[in-house]
Amino acid sequence: MSAAAVTARDAPARARRRVGFWLSQLRNRPVTIGIAVVLIVVWIIALGTGRQGPFAPALAGIGPHLLQQRHWWGLFTSLVDAGTIVQLIIAVIATLLAVGTAERLMGSLRTAIAFVVTGLIATAAGVGLVTLGMQFHEFWSTSVHGVVTLDPLTPIAGTLAWASAWATTLWRRRFRTILIASASALLLYSGQPADLYLLVAIGLGIGLGALTHRERGPVLWRGSRHETRTLLAVTTVILAIGPLLTVLSATRYGVLSPLGVAISNASPSGVDHAIGCIAGRIAPGCVSQLTHLPLHSVGATLVSLLPLALMVVLARGLLAGRRAALGLLVVMLVAESLLAAWYLGVVPAFGSAYALPFAPQRQAELALWLVVSALVPLAFAVVLITQRRAFPVRTSPSSIRRYLAAIAGAVIVPSALYLGFGWMLRAGFSPVPSFGELLSNLPQRFIPIEFLSEERRDFRPVSPLAHLVTQSVGPLFWIAVVVATVLFLRARSEAVADSAEHTKLRELLAVGSGTLGFMSTWEGNRLWLDHSGTFGIAYRVVNGYAVTTSDPIGRAADPDAALTEFLAFCDSAAWTPVFYSVHEEWRDRLAARGWSSIPVAQETTIDPRAFTLEGKVMHDVRYSVNRAAREGIRAVWARWDELPHRVARQISALSEEWMSEKDLPELGFTLGGLDELSDDEVLVGVALDEADVVQAVTSWLPVRRDGVIVGRTLDFMRRNPQGANGVMEFLIADGLRLLGEQGLELASLSGSPLAASADGPQATGALARVLRLVGRMLEPVYGFSSLLRFKRKFAPTLHSMYLSYRDPVQLPGIGMAIARCYLPTMTLRQATRAFGGRG
Repeated sequence: MSAAAVTARDAPARARRRVGFWLSQLRNRPVTIGIAVVLIVVWIIALGTGRQGPFAPALAGIGPHLLQQRHWWGLFTSLVDAGTIVQLIIAVIATLLAVGTAERLMGSLRTAIAFVVTGLIATAAGVGLVTLGMQFHEFWSTSVHGVVTLDPLTPIAGTLAWASAWATTLWRRRFRTILIASASALLLYSGQPADLYLLVAIGLGIGLGALTHRERGPVLWRGSRHETRTLLAVTTVILAIGPLLTVLSATRYGVLSPLGVAISNASPSGVDHAIGCIAGRIAPGCVSQLTHLPLHSVGATLVSLLPLALMVVLARGLLAGRRAALGLLVVMLVAESLLAAWYLGVVPAFGSAYALPFAPQRQAELALWLVVSALVPLAFAVVLITQRRAFPVRTSPSSIRRYLAAIAGAVIVPSALYLGFGWMLRAGFSPVPSFGELLSNLPQRFIPIEFLSEERRDFRPVSPLAHLVTQSVGPLFWIAVVVATVLFLRARSEAVADSAEHTKLRELLAVGSGTLGFMSTWEGNRLWLDHSGTFGIAYRVVNGYAVTTSDPIGRAADPDAALTEFLAFCDSAAWTPVFYSVHEEWRDRLAARGWSSIPVAQETTIDPRAFTLEGKVMHDVRYSVNRAAREGIRAVWARWDELPHRVARQISALSEEWMSEKDLPELGFTLGGLDELSDDEVLVGVALDEADVVQAVTSWLPVRRDGVIVGRTLDFMRRNPQGANGVMEFLIADGLRLLGEQGLELASLSGSPLAASADGPQATGALARVLRLVGRMLEPVYGFSSLLRFKRKFAPTLHSMYLSYRDPVQLPGIGMAIARCYLPTMTLRQATRAFGGRG
């Protein structure tokens, strides 16, 4: 069945199923519906009373001063009173989504308990922490002492955090990352007492969930590149929203509120007073000075918001795997850290009216505020750098040059306008500036942070035109940067932009290749071409070893001469060539040169034109096909871009879930992942049930000869763990049927890497020990040995694949190179165990 047939299903029937689905969801969520109703009823009653009597914030809310007055009921009422209509809408939506998810995961009773327990304990603990801080005259605690809190989000977040222990590994990580990052941003930038209660509730919920339910999956982070990109992009957006929270908040108490205020382009005198307030130099109106720093112009507002918009643009680039987006974001975060250190530390300390020495009781607190303000962006930059492997898409040098030219123009043009018009309109400033003063003031026009003391501002605009000139420079620059970055991140990748090499690789694959030849198009491989350009070898360099990706591609007039040429090329680069997963033809050619080899994989091939389900040997496959038919499971075949969005989304979630349950990172090399499905030449097979739920998915790589597809190779395989048994046998059998109908002569079920070291001819020595170690490490994840047994159900022909090497002295290094192709993070201890263990 084609993908178009899926979208042509009966729409009224689908609508009825969806209505029935949502009605069943409501019936199964009594606690969720009950909490939402309580929130709405309490708000309506409070509105009717005009917030008087028991619904007045001073009685319904909670805070240290209220608890000291023995208003203990505020611990309960503050959890169900949303306050304003906006807060009510947010709370109801959060209840339906978060509490509803929790109720689905761990049941109604546990959800009710989690809501009450996390809400009460987190609120009480938060109030206790504030009270404790007051005893030590801690600045933040004394500042928020009188704040009254009405916040249903505390128990809502705590409930979802508790329920995350019941979620799959993938969603557990997603829930906790989003919850912790959001709560941390709120606390650091806004700094309301409710933000502290929220973070405590999340931590409490995670802890109690771990105590009451044993979590599935590995404890340490193991995710695919796609999932890593998703979580880092989400964190980037949250960090971008953080300063905006500071700008929009009526009061600001967070540790990073000076940074947020700076990005809000607050008036310099106001900031100086805030810094002085922190330092303990200004007593009257301290909190007011710190928490009410206003915006003073439209231009300043734009300069405040546009960098945040740029971070959102870069977050989209992270989702797309763009290495350039990662680099730009790192530069931006480091610049933010340096500016925070300079304007919040150096300038107030040595250049403002409130210079050191500060009041002794405030020195430690001031140091904490400044250090955290500077280190939070820097810490996230470090995280991005450590995860750079998840961003394989590189931008072409020509696009980089154009982008740098655009940025230069974004600086030069507004600068010229400011200096030119500023000089012509200098009478509109007070006092009238010299050209040198205009030039020295220019950098301040581009920087969102203006923590300069009042005496450093030598002139200010007084006429409308002078105001326009002063306030337009920064917005023009940042708008140009945002637009240029959007276009830059939409530019073609380096692999695509290098059209000559890209086209040549595809041409050689069309001429002819082995069954694994299409893997040469994957990220991480390089292409070597002989002098005639008709023969190529895909390889990757690891630890000085050029490890090939299966057989050469193309067609050489003299294959032995081409091999000699490639070996000379490797020698000239001081690389040791290693031929990995080659078939007998190339193993024999290398053996004639005195090379040795060991088997590393067993490939299974089938002639789809002769494939049949008849016979005793096909009993298991035949049973699976018949069972799938009885259960209404069908196969859909299409390219990735042709799949309906809901199907593609399910495949992505299924793959991420599969990867998140494994205690290994995403591998690659000869094992394709989700990123490799999007190629237009890859055929994707999906098993769908009657409700269009994905039960299994496979991908088939093309094998060409003389420009014509003559076969396909099975690569990507994922099965829904809740799906029916035998669905993968059904999907592969249907794929073989389809290939047979298309007249293809070859269907490879691919090799089972490293399975030969256990099941095939045994080899000895250090290399064999390393390969067996890698095989054992990968076996729980990929199950190569069991996968080989699975493929034998289809009565295939077996072909050995080999690793050929020239010098036995380099066997330890070759073993480590192969190991790092599959396991880039293999530790020294594991390697030592491989070489020191018994073969």
